[in-house]
Amino acid sequence: MTAVGGGSARLLLLLLFVLTAVLLLGGCSTGQRAGPATEPSLGPTFHIQPPGAPGRALYVSTELQAARWQRAHHAGWLAPLTRVPQARWVNGLQDLTSLKRAARDAARTGRLLTLVAYDIPDRGCSAFKQGAPDAASYERFIAGVVRALAGTRALVVLEPDALAADCYSTERGRLLTRAVQQLSAARHYVYLDAGHASWRPSGFMADRLLQSGITDAAGFALNVASRDSTDMSYAYGEELSDLVGDRPYVIDTSRNGLGAPPEIAGRDAWCNPAKQALGEPPSTKVRGHNVARLWIKNPGESDGQGPRCGGERAYAGLFSAVQARDLLLHTSWLPSAARAAVVGAGSRP
Repeated sequence: MTAVGGGSARLLLLLLFVLTAVLLLGGCSTGQRAGPATEPSLGPTFHIQPPGAPGRALYVSTELQAARWQRAHHAGWLAPLTRVPQARWVNGLQDLTSLKRAARDAARTGRLLTLVAYDIPDRGCSAFKQGAPDAASYERFIAGVVRALAGTRALVVLEPDALAADCYSTERGRLLTRAVQQLSAARHYVYLDAGHASWRPSGFMADRLLQSGITDAAGFALNVASRDSTDMSYAYGEELSDLVGDRPYVIDTSRNGLGAPPEIAGRDAWCNPAKQALGEPPSTKVRGHNVARLWIKNPGESDGQGPRCGGERAYAGLFSAVQARDLLLHTSWLPSAARAAVVGAGSRP
């Protein structure tokens, strides 16, 4: 071996050190790169976090109903559904303890938690008076959400259907405005629900967004729990964004793989349609003012029970293996092996 002089040896060691550092940094960068489901891109309109700040992968909960059913029944065929990040629905004060656990886990793993706050008074515009009993109770609920999320930041979809509903009122608008302000002040990304393209004209929804705090929110959400196609939602979202100051928006693609179902005599078309499919997985490869496509409604949960809902046995909001199988079997972007596993599992739980 040829001897190396002192100066040459030091130079060689320095070069080796630099090369090693470059390789290590390259490896770390590759290992930490976010997957296809990432936080919405932080452009100029995403005003809560400074532009150019790094995104985070979305949080995948192991405690959603589908994941629990999968474990209980050793149902590996559900993996294409349960491994995808989805929103966590917070339907009242009773859900705050589990939300706190999820927030801690998301913070520990460096993931962005997505949740739906869904407890507005008279939520269903019915005699049953679903949701918080009054405005004061609702404000306690929002304060509880903020406390449960302490130590992390979340993407919050605020009150599906609340603006588009027939029972919308000026007081509801003020209540939502205060909720947007409180959540935004806690540095969360708030997307105020704006219904879906098949429900209200864009001008109608723009007025209600402006009455309900959109100027203090990160943006608005479309198609939550609905099945309008992504293209249809995008066209509607661009119209609506133009009317409310170019606000960004997110689209729920969880169950819109086949678009809106046709009307069928004797049943509600929107309620557990006979043929349905998963939409595209969460993504920020989007266009216009649409900053993300997310799975907000948890696919596989029933829309309702009874003959008008396709004879489903599970009440609205409860996981149904029948609904999950229908979604997976008709999802064209799934590998054929994944669909074959569903077929092999049978047609009933």
